[in-house]
Amino acid sequence: MNFSRRNFFLIGISFALLTFSFSCSSDNSSPAEKKLSADEEFSKKVSGHYSEISIKDFADGFNHARYLYPNSIPPWELYETDQILGLAENMLYHQNPDGGWAKNLDLQRKYTLTELEAIQKKNESVPPVTYKKQTSKDGSTIDNGNIFSQIKYLVQVYRQVPDSRYIDCAVRALQWILNAQHPLSGGFTGADVYAITYNDDVMSQTIRILRDISRDDKTYGVFPKKMRENAEIAYQKGIDCILKTQITITLSDGSKILTAWGQQHSHETLEPLWAREFEPPSICTSESAKIVNLLIEDQEPSEEIKKAITAACEWFDSDDVRIKGKEIIKKPHEAVVLNNHHYDFEKIMVDDKNALDLWARFYALDSSFDLVTGARKAIQGTYPPVNSPVWCDRGCKYCPSFNDLSMERRNGYAYTVRSPASTLEKYRVWKTKFGN
Repeated sequence: MNFSRRNFFLIGISFALLTFSFSCSSDNSSPAEKKLSADEEFSKKVSGHYSEISIKDFADGFNHARYLYPNSIPPWELYETDQILGLAENMLYHQNPDGGWAKNLDLQRKYTLTELEAIQKKNESVPPVTYKKQTSKDGSTIDNGNIFSQIKYLVQVYRQVPDSRYIDCAVRALQWILNAQHPLSGGFTGADVYAITYNDDVMSQTIRILRDISRDDKTYGVFPKKMRENAEIAYQKGIDCILKTQITITLSDGSKILTAWGQQHSHETLEPLWAREFEPPSICTSESAKIVNLLIEDQEPSEEIKKAITAACEWFDSDDVRIKGKEIIKKPHEAVVLNNHHYDFEKIMVDDKNALDLWARFYALDSSFDLVTGARKAIQGTYPPVNSPVWCDRGCKYCPSFNDLSMERRNGYAYTVRSPASTLEKYRVWKTKFGN
C-alpha cells in the first residue's frame, strides 16, 4: 500500500505527540514519590559490600551514642563493617560547616537520604569551633576519638571507591584540626574543659594523624602538598607541647622526679588542671601511656624525646606506682540504672596474690601545685600524699580507697588500668635501640 507524503507527515506528528504525552505522564511524580525514589537509590548505593575497614577508632563515640539502651543495643539498624559507603556517606552529611563533627555520633547507623539531608540542613546553624572549647553540643570536637578517625576512614574508603567527595570531606577535616591547634601552647582542646587535653586520645591521636598525613605518601599523598607541609609544622608544635607539659614532682624526701602527664593542662601555664568533678589535677597513667606510645614511634628521636620516654617509663615501673596483689572483679548485683547506664554488677577491688599489676588512673601531685582552682564543686575529703593513688568521686569528693567510691563511679569509670604494662614492653624494645 502506498502512502502519500502527507500521510507520513501525519503519522510522524502523531508519534511525536504520543512520545511527548508519555514523557509528561512518566515525569508527573509527586515530590513525595521523587523523595522515595531518591531514598531507594541511595539505599542501594550504601548497601554494597566492599573490603572491610576497621571501626575500632570510633568505639568510644559509638558506645556513648548507644549506652542509654540495655546492653548498648540501639533500636536502629546498623551497617555491617564492610558496607563502607554507608559510614562514609554518614560522615559527609554529618560534617559541620567548619569541617569537624559533633562527638558521639553513631556513624554506623542506617539513615535514609531524606534523613541525612535534614541533618545536613540542621547543621548549617552550628557555630564554628577553632582552638577554643565548643559552645554548642553539636559543635565540632576531637573528644571521644573524633575527627582523626573520620579522616583515616575516608581516606581508606577513597582507595576502594575514588569518589572525590570523600577526600574533599577529609581535607576539610584536616583544615579543622590545623585551625584547632592552640596558638600559644600548640596543644588541642577536648570537649570537657578548655585545656590541653590528653584524655580521650585528643592529643595523642591528633598529633599522630598530623604526622602520618605529612609523612605517609602512599596513604595520604592525595592531600594537597601545602596542607601536608602545614601538618608537619603542626606535628612539631604538638610534640613540643608534650615535652613542655611533662610533670616534675617533689617527693616527701625533697627529691624531684620527672614523671608523666595529667589529663588536662592549662594552655597558658601548662600546669595540670581540674576537668570533670571526679578528675582532679594529677598524673594520669592511662593517658600518659598513650603519649609514650606515640613518642616511641619516632624513628629519629631527639634527646628531649628520649629523656621524656625514659622518665615516664621509669616512673610507671616504680614500686611506688605499681599496685600489686589486687584485682578488680565484678560482683553480682540487683539490676539497677545509674546515670542512665544499666548494671547487674558492681566492681570492687579484692586481694589476689596472682593478679597482674594494676596502676591507678590518677596519682597525686605535690603541694606546690594549685589543687583547688577549677573545681566544679566544693572539694570534700583530703587530697592524698604525693605520688599516691587518687580516688575522686563525683562532687569533687576524695575517697580513701577504690571501694569507698560510689558504685556508679566504680562501674562507670576506669579508675584502674593496665595499659602501662604494654607500654613498658614497648619501652624495653625501644631501649635496646635508643637507650643510653
